Amino acid sequence: MNVKDHTVLSIADKQSLIHVGSLDSFDITEGGKKAAGLILDHLDKPDPDKLQEAIDIYEDIIPNENFGGEYTALEWLCRYFLMDEKKKQEIEGIPAVRGFKNMMIKNDHDNLKTYLQYKYHIVEYGDGDNTELKARMRFLEDYILFNNPDRERWETTKENIERLALRPGMEVADVGCGPGYYSFKFSDLVGDRGKVYAIETNPRHLEYLEEYVSENQIGNVIVTKSSFEGIGLASDIKVDIVYICSLYHNVYAAFTDAERDSFVGSIRRALRDNGRLIIVDNDLVTDGELPYHGPYVNKDMIVSQLYYYGFDLVDSFQFTPQRYGLIFEMSEIRDSVAREAADRERHTINVNSAGSLIRYRIIGTSTSGYTVRGKRCGRLMYEGLTEGDTAKLERARQMFGELYPKERVGDDYTALMWFISYYLAGEDKKAEMTADKLTGFYADFFCGNDYERLKTYLLYKFHLELHNDDEANEDVNYDYTGKDFPIPTINEWNEFLIFNNPNRSMWERTEELLAVADVKPGETVADIGCGGGFFTWKFAQAVGENGTVYATEINEDALHYVQDFRGDHNIRQIKTMETKMNDCSLPADSLDMIFMCSMYHAVYITDIEFVKDEFIDSLKKALKKDGRLVIVDNNITEAGVPSYYGPGISPELVIAQLHYYGFRLVAEAYPIPQRFALVFRKEP
Repeated sequence: MNVKDHTVLSIADKQSLIHVGSLDSFDITEGGKKAAGLILDHLDKPDPDKLQEAIDIYEDIIPNENFGGEYTALEWLCRYFLMDEKKKQEIEGIPAVRGFKNMMIKNDHDNLKTYLQYKYHIVEYGDGDNTELKARMRFLEDYILFNNPDRERWETTKENIERLALRPGMEVADVGCGPGYYSFKFSDLVGDRGKVYAIETNPRHLEYLEEYVSENQIGNVIVTKSSFEGIGLASDIKVDIVYICSLYHNVYAAFTDAERDSFVGSIRRALRDNGRLIIVDNDLVTDGELPYHGPYVNKDMIVSQLYYYGFDLVDSFQFTPQRYGLIFEMSEIRDSVAREAADRERHTINVNSAGSLIRYRIIGTSTSGYTVRGKRCGRLMYEGLTEGDTAKLERARQMFGELYPKERVGDDYTALMWFISYYLAGEDKKAEMTADKLTGFYADFFCGNDYERLKTYLLYKFHLELHNDDEANEDVNYDYTGKDFPIPTINEWNEFLIFNNPNRSMWERTEELLAVADVKPGETVADIGCGGGFFTWKFAQAVGENGTVYATEINEDALHYVQDFRGDHNIRQIKTMETKMNDCSLPADSLDMIFMCSMYHAVYITDIEFVKDEFIDSLKKALKKDGRLVIVDNNITEAGVPSYYGPGISPELVIAQLHYYGFRLVAEAYPIPQRFALVFRKEP
């Protein structure tokens, strides 16, 4: 088969090739919320009429609103509550149905009530750290979607399973099995002579699987914990099939290259010579069909990536427009090839390696992932600040300086170097270092009260409160759990520290990006997703008192930084604005430039299509006839080149998509391998 069949992606329209974001409020419709309220009313005071009214609503809105979502499961529950006792006993003879029912009704329907209340914003999360409650909600969301007794109604489950050709005695690895919907169906098909490895990372799913296996005395299902680094099977275990359902979109977009290499490598090691890798995932639907409710990935992206990992596509199936299956067999691993230029006229991208074209890696405490060397630097700096030990601080600064070009490019290392330099400086030098207004505001925030915020940041971001002696062990990595200090606060500080970093030019070459933006005195510009105002302030200086800079954000905390900074220094040309995901909320025909830094990847990968359409349309309307749209984002680097620590996107995806939205590329710059700037103008 021609290699080009595997390695060229064609982009035919404005829709994103992959989506992994949360729908949140955009999938909360009037009908869905009303039906949820009726169920809650019934649970509070039983009323069959309210259940029937909820069923009538679901019959009206399924599938027109929510293909593959929770509606069919919630309607099933309504019908269950209305059943007579004989019918209930009959269907509860099926273990999977009984398990679903028990999960929803135990403790006076606590799980069902919690899900309906928070999912539909009938009750809102309170102030402070809601980490535990949100983790519970993620489990319940997965459980209700995937263990839905009425899943066949939208998925054609039976036909999908038939194509897997499972036989008695086979051994199957169900990777990312969630609460075990397919694992236990496979268990019945492979029989007592076969085995099913139910593989999961989520501890809540693992706990449920163990309880279910024990309660139903299932002897051929082995619950197995895995990680980003591999599927979790011991080296001596071989299986006939590795099955991955509704997971590979995350493997593609959310794993680092090293994690994905290790993960796919563990699949190769686990498969027998004639074994098969089967991937089922969600497709992007066009032509008026209802899209899948959640994440999806273009199947050609999977095929092209797995080609380089040594997997050949041998069969595929698709029984609904929203769902496909890909069947692979192992072949030789292919090396990366020389990158060919994308054909921008035909809107094709040449895939030249196993790397992903997009990466959605959220920077945050719960996935801090510092190397041992990085943690040593953090500990030295923390001890230097708390003990007043300048030698330790000097050493930490030197070590950070050696590390920042090699790992965590764009993260906090260069910012921490600045703080050490500031701490060690004399008063005159400190004044010089904070002469810039925004830098002074930054220093006051982190260095006030004897560097209290900075010390707290180091303690919990680097997870130093463990006081462990395991840092010499390269395999040891700890993630902060939020036990002693709120994770959202640490993450908020992390973003402010990174994006307002006075040393930012050290890694980014900020001046070259600003040159591409080419902001002139008197212009009206918008900094979309302004964060803590790093570029907002630079644009305010560039446009002068006769210009205007709109600083827009959906993050209230970030916007408060800019508002406080603007107020403290009476910077009249800055206007702050809280905006929406689907609307930039800026005046029509008002802007000479729209600037988006480290944001378009999120628009591409997390916004569902109608939200993205509305957002980009609002940008077009806000631009003047000759206005320019400037996209700065994080590039996907070649093998062997350190990547930006965090999300990234191939510029070719951005260029191709914006072409279909009516934007023409007029300039581009690549100041460092990890960063690019693209300048567009509206097509007439």
